[in-house]
Amino acid sequence: MAGAAGLEGLTMILVTGATGKVGREAVGQLTALGRKVRALSRKPEEAGLPEGVDVVAGSPADPASLAAAFTGVTAALVVLSGDVAGEARNIAEAARAADVEHLVFLSSASVLHPLPHGIAEEHRAAEREITASGAATTFLRPGPFHANTSWWTRTVGESSSVRCWIGNNPGAPIDEYDIASAAVAALTQDGHRGKAYVLTGGEVLTSEEQARILGDVLGRDLSFSVAPQEEVVEVFAGITGDRAAAVTNVAALHSPEVPWATSTTAVRDLTGRAPRPYRAWAVANAALFG
Repeated sequence: MAGAAGLEGLTMILVTGATGKVGREAVGQLTALGRKVRALSRKPEEAGLPEGVDVVAGSPADPASLAAAFTGVTAALVVLSGDVAGEARNIAEAARAADVEHLVFLSSASVLHPLPHGIAEEHRAAEREITASGAATTFLRPGPFHANTSWWTRTVGESSSVRCWIGNNPGAPIDEYDIASAAVAALTQDGHRGKAYVLTGGEVLTSEEQARILGDVLGRDLSFSVAPQEEVVEVFAGITGDRAAAVTNVAALHSPEVPWATSTTAVRDLTGRAPRPYRAWAVANAALFG
């Protein structure tokens, strides 16, 4: 990592969602490359980011905080949560006012899903907002994360069982490290502006196969079952309060037509290396499962 003097004159890169799984990893990789990084955090005093990172208070949900965050910024990695389309609008307005050159947006492969559902609609709207900023854009569209299997921690710990909410169709889940690496490449290398990449892992696995790999890593025989869609709808509706959206989202997640059903070469194209396999994630995160 470059020292303070070595950072003088470098362009500033802003990372929103900087303390999440992808954002934190991207900040670490950017600083390791000697890049000048500003991180947006709701609680800067608790961020725990590398030395030299300019951590500022704010959130994409708080437009008033974004003017200062974008001051002097040339490019940004935009990671959103909650009201994705609304937050994207706030980001776009702040980026436009600051004359930001390049926005790398962590979108979702769901935008390519043939079935209508809320997750896809939210991210399509967010991509439109980011495009309207006037900055050059790169859209990163990952499918399911390896870390999604951390949903299984309670049942694995209590009863050595996996209850899957998304069906058992084949898919190519991706490691958060690879998403962050793709984002860093898009921010720091030429040739990615105006592009959109569907990010997947390098192996196609069913949820049951992931459970088998996890069990092998843990040295335990894990039972596996798929929750009926009706059960999952009730769970999602209980969380969001929107039953109609829960119905369409669950149907889309259980569909064999998911855009991440096959592996893409995007991670290798962006980073020059193969994506990390699910087993590597399971080994690194085995302690989560007790």
